[in-house]
Amino acid sequence: MKFATVVLLGILLLGSSASLNAQAAGSSQVVLAFVGQSAFTSDTTAICTWYPVILGDLPMQLLFSAPLLGKPVVDRAHAYFIWAADFSMQEIPSGKDFNYIALIPETKGTIYFTTRPDLRDWSDWSNRSTWGEPVATFTLKSGMFPSADGGMTGSFVSTAVLVSSHTFAIYGKSFNFADLMPHGMTCFETGVGESEVGTCTAIGPAQ
Repeated sequence: MKFATVVLLGILLLGSSASLNAQAAGSSQVVLAFVGQSAFTSDTTAICTWYPVILGDLPMQLLFSAPLLGKPVVDRAHAYFIWAADFSMQEIPSGKDFNYIALIPETKGTIYFTTRPDLRDWSDWSNRSTWGEPVATFTLKSGMFPSADGGMTGSFVSTAVLVSSHTFAIYGKSFNFADLMPHGMTCFETGVGESEVGTCTAIGPAQ
C-alpha cells in the first residue's frame, strides 16, 4: 500500500500560517491524549508504547499518515509519533478490595518521530532503530497501579519530567516539545488487559 506522507489537500489548507503551539501550556492544561498498549517481556517487566491522538494544537494531518488524498488513519501503524518506556513492576501487599497493587519504579520514556511510520519494524521490541528520531526524553517518576481484578484493569498516574528535546521539522514546520510542555506532563491512564488510554496535562516548574 502506498502512503502519502501528508494529505495534499491538508497541506493546501494548512498553508504557511499553521500554528504548532509555540506557546507553553499552562499548568494542568491538557497537552496530549493517547492510545496504546503494554507488551510484557517477563512476569515483572514490560514495554509501554502509545501514540498521541491529541498533541497541542497539531492537526490530525500532522499526527498520522494517510492514503493519497485520503483522510489520516488514526492507529499505531500510521502514527508519526510513538512513545516508548521500559518498566518493571513490584507487587506489594494488597487489601480486601484491591487484590493487586504494583509499584512502578522510576524509568525513562522517549518520544520517536518519523514521517514514514510504514517502515517501522515491530517484530523486535528491543530494536527501535526503525521507530524514528528520538525527539524528546523524559524521566518517568515512580507510580502505583491498583487493581480490583488481579491486574486486568486499573488506573495509573505518572509524572513524566522533560529531560531533553530538540527542534525538528514537520513538513517545513518547526516543533519542540519544550515549547509545549517545558517541564513535562502528568498522565492519567486507564488500562484494560494490555490496552491503555490516557490524557496528559502540563506540569509547572519545580518549587
